[in-house]
Amino acid sequence: MTDVSAYFAQIYADSSDPWQYEKRWYEVRKRAICLSLLPYPHFAKAIELGCSNGVFSEQLAQRCDYLRCVDGQLEAVRLASERLQEKAHVQVLQGLIPQDLPSERFDLIVVSEILYYLAPEALTEVIAWLNSALTDNGVILACHWRYPIDGFQLTGETVHDCLQQQLHYRQQSHVIDQDFLLTIWQANHQSLAKQENLVE
Repeated sequence: MTDVSAYFAQIYADSSDPWQYEKRWYEVRKRAICLSLLPYPHFAKAIELGCSNGVFSEQLAQRCDYLRCVDGQLEAVRLASERLQEKAHVQVLQGLIPQDLPSERFDLIVVSEILYYLAPEALTEVIAWLNSALTDNGVILACHWRYPIDGFQLTGETVHDCLQQQLHYRQQSHVIDQDFLLTIWQANHQSLAKQENLVE
């Protein structure tokens, strides 16, 4: 099993934007799709697990009254803190999952490109937390690369299969891109059209 801390330490030692979040159209497009599928325009309290250097966090912050960004890698936290320093409603913290998951509930939980780095038993713990961490109208956004990652057991496919089988929420959207999977779950059992009285 890959040493996750050493793996990410090496990645950030080589670059402050190791996945080229700012430059690659693939990443720009993926973020736009994620944001467009969120069922509500605004969220009171959100958390992003695995915020990396804060590129996506910066866009999420525009849709939230409060956003907590968490990453296990100290350099990622430093980069995200620097990027988001002028946004008073954003908090950037170092923390590991599942051991540092918070006890409070959130209106939006974002888990993007992070869960396949976990051991299977840790993924089960995260899913158990997700099942208790949403407010009554809360939303989970999960997005993951579909290809194998050297040194890690899980893939985006297995992660989303586990989420689909074990989450207790209603699936609101599911995008099967050739390169990534994107799924949104809602605690509210009514579709957005029903919530807005477009259908009975």
